[in-house]
Formats: sequence, structure tokens, C-alpha cells
Amino acid sequence: MLKKWYAILAALMLAFVLTACGETTDTEESTEPVDTEEAGEENVESENGETGEFPRTVTDALGEEIVIEEKPERIVSLIPSITETLFKIEQGEYVVGRTDWDNYPEEVLDIESVGDMNFDVERVLSLSPDLVLSHESNAHSSTEGLDQIRSAGIPVVVINDASSIDAVYEAITMIGEASGGDQEAASTIEEMKERFAAIEEKASEISEEEQVDVWVEVSDELYTAGSETFIDEMLTLIRANNIADTEQGWPQFTEEEVVTLNPQVIITTYGYYVENADEKIKERAAWQDVDAVKNERIYDVQSDEVTRSGPRLVKGVEELASVIYPEVFGE
Repeated sequence: MLKKWYAILAALMLAFVLTACGETTDTEESTEPVDTEEAGEENVESENGETGEFPRTVTDALGEEIVIEEKPERIVSLIPSITETLFKIEQGEYVVGRTDWDNYPEEVLDIESVGDMNFDVERVLSLSPDLVLSHESNAHSSTEGLDQIRSAGIPVVVINDASSIDAVYEAITMIGEASGGDQEAASTIEEMKERFAAIEEKASEISEEEQVDVWVEVSDELYTAGSETFIDEMLTLIRANNIADTEQGWPQFTEEEVVTLNPQVIITTYGYYVENADEKIKERAAWQDVDAVKNERIYDVQSDEVTRSGPRLVKGVEELASVIYPEVFGE
């Protein structure tokens, strides 16, 4: 029964990835924290270590200017990546509502859920939030519900839909600005940049001739990560070749197409709901002559770390690097 539930959940997650994570959105509005010194005010540090003054105005991903009067102490997050970021920038104690999809860090499971991406407006309002953080990927489909929340006098900030690492930095900055965790957001971004730089430095040892052809399988129905996705950017960063980069977003390939491309390494991201994912790939009759199968180079990585637009992306890159190039990145 548990496996059946995981399979259903995975199917829902794949549907969300194919619609939300695969879209590319350029956010031109400024997400820099308000410069209170230029406004004639002094930055102050609160009891919890946040810096910056309230009220402040945040320009969100829809170009809306939202005034946040006081430091939010009751936050509802409507997407897992935002929740993860709030905890990373030390604002997790203020989260009073989250979605069914939120599963990291573990303590979020003790927070009340407001439903899935089609959140329950009444449940949100019952939590008396002083800030709701939504996401650009589903803001348009949730317009009516978000407008109800706004009508109740609750600030709603829509965070940009990030499909690149630089856009993730923008999202973290905006979340920090809206929640009051500016300093922690800046520190998180700096930490990520340092770790990415360390990975790139190691990857510079890999010559063009040594670069590996990789097939990333995000579903056993042969959906994969094409160009303009985090996974493609991650593979490029570690000097691996994404054999699906001729397609954008999250395309579906046929078995014959993958076999023809002959990947040297196969990465799966669904081992949490399909037992022995690597063995099932090895059992595919048409794949017996694929290099990755012959050489038993099939690895499963944690899906959330390579698809969610949050701070754990750098951990996802490190895991990909360690399995694809163990001789370079292995301990």
C-alpha cells in the first residue's frame, strides 16, 4: 500500500515538475533589499539577528509592490522550495502553514498543511498569517485564492519561478527581503557560490575527451531533463554532456532514441518510489548494448536536490559530480 502511495505521489510530483520547473521566466524587477541608510534610517539588528527596517516595500515576480508593515511572524509558504529556503535563512520558526508537498527539513512535517498546490483558502486564513509567500509557477492558476487572501489584508508576495542558478539567487534574495532574513539570505547565496566555485575548479581537470555522455531519467516513462533546466546547468557545470540538451524543458524520449544516443552514465531521480530502479533499467531488452548498462554505471540521486529551486541545489550538483566523475570528485 505504501509503494502505491509513493507511486501516486511521484506521478503528481512529475506533473508539477513538467509544468512548473520547466518554464523559463525572466524577472527584471529589482529584488534587492531596501537600502534603509539611503532612506535616512539606520539598519538595526533584531533579537533574532535579522537586519533592516520595517515597513518595507517588496517588488515581487509579478511586478507588484507589496508593503510589509512589520517583521512577519506568521508565514504561510505555498511551495516546498520557499519553505526550504525559509528554514535555511533561519526564518523557519515563523512558518505556520505549508503544502502537502513540503518534506524538508523534517520539522516541516509538524507544521499544518493548507493543501496541495490548489491550497485551501479558508485554511490559510484560519492560520492568521501576516505574510503569504506564493510562487510564480502557479500564481496565475491560483489568482482567485490569492486575491481572497489579499482582500483579507494579508500581504502576498509571489516569488520568481527560477530555472537557472542565478534566478535561484534572486528568489532567495526576495524571500529574505519579504521575511526579514536579509542577512541570512545573503550568507546563503555566498555559501552556495563558494561551493559551486569549488566544484567548477575541480571540474576544470576534466578534458573534453574525458567528458561523459549522461542520460537523466526523471520518470520510468522516459521523461528527462532537457536544456533550460537545473539538471542541464548542473551537468554543464561539472563538464558532463546532457544527451537530451537538444530539447527544452522536460521532454519524453522513446527507448530507441535513448539507445541510439548511447549514454555512458544513466542517472535516475525516482528511486524513492521505485525499488531497484537500476535493475529495472538493466532488464530493458533494447538497452543491453548501451554503454551505461554494460558497464553498470546507473545511479539514483535525490530528486528534490536537483529539481527544487532552493539552497539544496548545490548538494545536488555535488552528488551528481561524485557519481559521474568519482575519480575527480570522490573522497
